[in-house]
Amino acid sequence: MAGIPRSIWLVGLSGAGKSTVGPILAGQLGWDFVDLDGLVEELGGRTVSQVFREDGEAAFRGLEAEAAALAAGFGEVVVSTGGGWMARRDLDRAAEGRIRVWLRVRPEVAIHRLSKDGEAERPLLARPDPEAALAAVFAKREAAYAEAELSVETEGLGPEEVAAEVLRRLRTYGIGGSAESAEAVMVTETETANTTEAEQRS
Repeated sequence: MAGIPRSIWLVGLSGAGKSTVGPILAGQLGWDFVDLDGLVEELGGRTVSQVFREDGEAAFRGLEAEAAALAAGFGEVVVSTGGGWMARRDLDRAAEGRIRVWLRVRPEVAIHRLSKDGEAERPLLARPDPEAALAAVFAKREAAYAEAELSVETEGLGPEEVAAEVLRRLRTYGIGGSAESAEAVMVTETETANTTEAEQRS
């Protein structure tokens, strides 16, 4: 890959934390942030759930392709993708200057996160057995996710900790400064989290 990459695309299952981690990471880098599903909603004038319900998956995938093409035209940007983006063979998912980061999470943990965060309108959660449905989706997409340049475990970590770990790993590509600066970010955020927890207990 020539030069320092100028776009980071977060990939993984729904519930992996892409839309939460993305803005944090972008803020740390001083880059723009784009939520691909949010861009789909802007283009379609409706929520993702409405597009699925009223026009079907094919219509959504068309809007997603358009949104991805727009996001690819940004400069320094962190992009949060939809859960199925990485598995789409019809898209240029490995463009030059792009680093794809797989935020790993088990389907059962992802479903718990989505339910807890009030994501009731997601088409996935309308299924009779959402966890089984997501497990089946993951089985189909895991190999595609594994093509990402970086893989970061998210379970047991807060969004700030995940973003700090991604930032630390990105230094391999010349993004985010030195190892020392990335580690300092992680230490500071861990200390802040510990202080907050202590205050809540007192």
